[in-house]
Amino acid sequence: MDQDTLRILLREAVRETVAEVLQTVLELDRTAFLQVHGGRRNGYYPRKLETTFGQVDLKVPRDRESRYYPAFLKPYARRLVDVG
Repeated sequence: MDQDTLRILLREAVRETVAEVLQTVLELDRTAFLQVHGGRRNGYYPRKLETTFGQVDLKVPRDRESRYYPAFLKPYARRLVDVG
């Protein structure tokens, strides 16, 4: 395996790990919000987010009353520059 292929594979692995971590943070953030403010879960909506390691597809959780919004995602922002 040459060095370029290894870099591509490593970058993809990091991108997938970033996506998994962000998805977990979203789930925990909604759970904490609902424990404090009450309410019920209500599915997800898709969102693409550009990170230092490439684009990740997220499922952003919702609540029934539409009061929850992830603390680390700004509305309509498509780039996350803090990761990396």
